[in-house]
Amino acid sequence: MTKVFIDTDVLLDIFLEREPHHSVALRLLTDLRRSGSICFTSAVVLANMNYILAKAKGSEYSVNKLRSLRRMVGVAPIDEAMVDAALASPHRDFEDSLQLHCANGSGIETLITRNAKHYPKGRLRVTSPIEYLGSQDPAKSG
Repeated sequence: MTKVFIDTDVLLDIFLEREPHHSVALRLLTDLRRSGSICFTSAVVLANMNYILAKAKGSEYSVNKLRSLRRMVGVAPIDEAMVDAALASPHRDFEDSLQLHCANGSGIETLITRNAKHYPKGRLRVTSPIEYLGSQDPAKSG
Protein backbone atom coordinates (compact mmCIF):
# COMPACT_ATOMS: atom_id res chain seq x y z
CA MET A 1 0.00 0.00 0.00
CA THR A 2 1.21 3.46 -0.87
CA LYS A 3 1.38 5.95 1.99
CA VAL A 4 0.89 9.59 1.04
CA PHE A 5 0.91 12.83 3.00
CA ILE A 6 -1.47 15.54 1.81
CA ASP A 7 -0.44 19.12 2.55
CA THR A 8 -2.65 22.02 3.64
CA ASP A 9 -2.90 23.77 0.29
CA VAL A 10 -4.32 20.72 -1.48
CA LEU A 11 -6.94 20.11 1.19
CA LEU A 12 -7.95 23.77 1.29
CA ASP A 13 -8.39 23.66 -2.48
CA ILE A 14 -11.09 21.04 -1.89
CA PHE A 15 -12.94 22.65 1.00
CA LEU A 16 -12.72 26.24 -0.21
CA GLU A 17 -13.38 25.21 -3.83
CA ARG A 18 -10.37 27.21 -4.98
CA GLU A 19 -10.18 27.17 -8.73
CA PRO A 20 -8.44 26.15 -10.87
CA HIS A 21 -7.14 23.68 -8.27
CA HIS A 22 -10.40 22.38 -6.75
CA SER A 23 -11.26 19.79 -9.40
CA VAL A 24 -7.70 18.41 -9.49
CA ALA A 25 -7.53 18.14 -5.69
CA LEU A 26 -10.92 16.46 -5.55
CA ARG A 27 -9.88 13.97 -8.26
CA LEU A 28 -6.65 13.31 -6.37
CA LEU A 29 -8.44 12.45 -3.14
CA THR A 30 -10.94 10.27 -5.00
CA ASP A 31 -8.16 8.42 -6.86
CA LEU A 32 -6.14 7.93 -3.67
CA ARG A 33 -9.14 6.39 -1.92
CA ARG A 34 -9.99 4.15 -4.90
CA SER A 35 -6.42 2.92 -5.20
CA GLY A 36 -6.30 1.88 -1.55
CA SER A 37 -3.55 4.37 -0.74
CA ILE A 38 -3.22 5.24 2.91
CA CYS A 39 -3.56 8.99 3.27
CA PHE A 40 -2.13 11.09 6.08
CA THR A 41 -1.84 14.67 7.13
CA SER A 42 -0.64 16.20 10.40
CA ALA A 43 -2.19 17.94 13.37
CA VAL A 44 -0.46 21.12 12.16
CA VAL A 45 -2.33 20.87 8.84
CA LEU A 46 -5.64 20.31 10.64
CA ALA A 47 -5.03 23.29 12.96
CA ASN A 48 -4.11 25.55 10.04
CA MET A 49 -7.12 24.37 8.08
CA ASN A 50 -9.43 25.02 11.02
CA TYR A 51 -8.17 28.57 11.34
CA ILE A 52 -8.52 29.32 7.62
CA LEU A 53 -11.85 27.52 7.10
CA ALA A 54 -13.43 29.08 10.20
CA LYS A 55 -12.37 32.54 9.07
CA ALA A 56 -13.67 31.98 5.55
CA LYS A 57 -16.86 30.00 6.20
CA GLY A 58 -17.49 29.85 9.94
CA SER A 59 -16.50 27.48 12.73
CA GLU A 60 -19.39 25.06 12.20
CA TYR A 61 -18.42 24.61 8.54
CA SER A 62 -14.80 24.10 9.56
CA VAL A 63 -15.49 21.47 12.20
CA ASN A 64 -17.86 19.57 9.89
CA LYS A 65 -15.31 19.51 7.07
CA LEU A 66 -12.48 18.45 9.37
CA ARG A 67 -14.63 15.62 10.77
CA SER A 68 -15.33 14.51 7.22
CA LEU A 69 -11.64 14.71 6.34
CA ARG A 70 -10.67 12.65 9.39
CA ARG A 71 -12.78 9.77 8.10
CA MET A 72 -10.53 9.74 5.02
CA VAL A 73 -7.05 10.50 6.35
CA GLY A 74 -4.90 9.52 9.28
CA VAL A 75 -2.91 11.94 11.38
CA ALA A 76 0.83 11.29 11.27
CA PRO A 77 2.42 12.07 14.63
CA ILE A 78 4.93 14.82 15.23
CA ASP A 79 7.35 14.26 18.08
CA GLU A 80 10.08 16.30 19.76
CA ALA A 81 12.82 14.90 17.53
CA MET A 82 10.90 16.01 14.41
CA VAL A 83 10.39 19.49 15.84
CA ASP A 84 14.10 19.73 16.72
CA ALA A 85 15.10 18.47 13.25
CA ALA A 86 12.82 21.04 11.61
CA LEU A 87 14.28 23.81 13.79
CA ALA A 88 17.82 22.73 12.87
CA SER A 89 17.04 22.44 9.18
CA PRO A 90 18.35 25.02 6.73
CA HIS A 91 14.86 24.88 5.20
CA ARG A 92 13.47 28.43 5.29
CA ASP A 93 9.85 27.49 5.96
CA PHE A 94 9.52 25.90 9.42
CA GLU A 95 6.03 24.54 8.74
CA ASP A 96 7.12 22.84 5.50
CA SER A 97 10.18 21.43 7.26
CA LEU A 98 8.00 20.10 10.05
CA GLN A 99 5.67 18.41 7.53
CA LEU A 100 8.67 16.89 5.76
CA HIS A 101 10.10 15.43 8.98
CA CYS A 102 6.64 14.23 10.02
CA ALA A 103 6.15 12.39 6.72
CA ASN A 104 9.68 10.95 6.74
CA GLY A 105 9.31 9.78 10.34
CA SER A 106 6.05 8.02 9.54
CA GLY A 107 7.42 5.99 6.64
CA ILE A 108 5.40 7.94 4.09
CA GLU A 109 6.70 7.67 0.53
CA THR A 110 5.07 10.72 -1.09
CA LEU A 111 4.15 14.22 0.02
CA ILE A 112 1.57 15.92 -2.20
CA THR A 113 1.57 19.72 -2.23
CA ARG A 114 1.20 22.58 -4.66
CA ASN A 115 4.42 24.00 -3.21
CA ALA A 116 6.81 21.20 -4.16
CA LYS A 117 9.59 23.69 -4.89
CA HIS A 118 9.56 24.66 -1.19
CA TYR A 119 10.81 21.19 -0.23
CA PRO A 120 14.40 19.94 -0.59
CA LYS A 121 15.18 16.86 -2.66
CA GLY A 122 15.58 13.77 -0.53
CA ARG A 123 14.25 10.32 0.24
CA LEU A 124 10.67 11.54 0.19
CA ARG A 125 8.99 12.08 -3.18
CA VAL A 126 7.44 15.56 -3.18
CA THR A 127 4.99 16.18 -5.99
CA SER A 128 2.03 18.27 -7.04
CA PRO A 129 -1.48 16.84 -7.38
CA ILE A 130 -1.30 17.09 -11.18
CA GLU A 131 2.10 15.37 -11.34
CA TYR A 132 0.94 12.65 -8.96
CA LEU A 133 -2.21 11.96 -10.96
CA GLY A 134 -0.17 11.87 -14.20
CA SER A 135 2.30 9.39 -12.73
CA GLN A 136 -0.56 7.09 -11.69
CA ASP A 137 -2.12 7.10 -15.18
CA PRO A 138 -1.27 3.71 -16.80
CA ALA A 139 -1.50 5.30 -20.26
CA LYS A 140 1.40 7.61 -19.34
CA SER A 141 3.67 4.96 -17.85
CA GLY A 142 4.32 3.48 -21.27
